[in-house]
Amino acid sequence: MPPSGMGATGRYEEYSQKEIHFIENELKDWFLQRRFAMERNMALKKTLDQNNFTGLSMANQSVPDAQKVMWSDLVQGKPELEDTLSSNAKQMKADMYSKMFKESTDLDHPCRVAGSTYTRCLQENFKEKSSTRMMKCLPSFETFDACRKGVMQQQAQSLENALVKQDIADRRAKALFDRRSILLDTQSC
Repeated sequence: MPPSGMGATGRYEEYSQKEIHFIENELKDWFLQRRFAMERNMALKKTLDQNNFTGLSMANQSVPDAQKVMWSDLVQGKPELEDTLSSNAKQMKADMYSKMFKESTDLDHPCRVAGSTYTRCLQENFKEKSSTRMMKCLPSFETFDACRKGVMQQQAQSLENALVKQDIADRRAKALFDRRSILLDTQSC
């Protein structure tokens, strides 16, 4: 029946049906996007955990404690060679810091140069006392530390933006669901 030949009630019911159909499609899209994102993120986490990737949070429980401590030093602490270690142990620890850092960053990483410079300084000065080595390596560490903090801040901002977008989508879905409920209630009357 053409819309002009219908009464106000008929047009309202037809409009309500179309709106319900539109809302249901929007809710399906929202659900599928959330489900796809969840499955993708879980698959990524599983792959990273299987390959001992810890990320900045060091949440992977299967990583050995020694590597967790070194990773923590690289990510948020200060990689240092203690004076109590033997010369060979200092050299080995400096090499381990350098190897771990180079393997965890690609050539495009913003902190690759600064971090490599600092770990190279540790390697070249492992025989020095801690205070002497600190004076030689402090400028490169400060550059590296500033870069690390910038990357961490950028990641925190990206996380915050993603959560805001997700919250907006969730609130929109809730509003659509509420609107759908109202339309279904008016049809059943």
